[in-house]
Amino acid sequence: MEIDKIVKMIQKGLIGKNTHLPPNKAIEGLSPDIAKITPKDGNHSCWELLHHIVVWQEAILQAIDGNNVDWQAISDKTNWPSADYISDQSNFINLVKKFENGLILADKKAKTVDLNKPMPAWGDAPTLQAYFVLLQHNSYHLGQIVAVRKQLGNWPS
Repeated sequence: MEIDKIVKMIQKGLIGKNTHLPPNKAIEGLSPDIAKITPKDGNHSCWELLHHIVVWQEAILQAIDGNNVDWQAISDKTNWPSADYISDQSNFINLVKKFENGLILADKKAKTVDLNKPMPAWGDAPTLQAYFVLLQHNSYHLGQIVAVRKQLGNWPS
């Protein structure tokens, strides 16, 4: 398959074309007050899930750039937000911007990066693998955000 076609598939995935809803729709109209509510079943709040998405999205983009990534430190320290972080509503607004900017950056990189290039941070796996993980990870957790919003009665009909 031609690289141009693969890049177009990645780009479509980043905006939710033929895979899930557009990523921005999952968080559209979501206020910080609603985002920080943890559902009764004990799952993560929308804020926690979006934070988790952004942390890994940023790490994957760093790996795509050829930078070393301490995956264990992310899992141990930054994977989920602290209560202090969630207490400041401006952090949620910035988090949404980081998420959106990360998608734009991933799109730009897809056009210029060598998808076959090995990534040292990922055991020399090809860059294309990072894009698959990014798309799957975002899609999975965006689905969780939608489910939590529905549980909270905060999903537009």
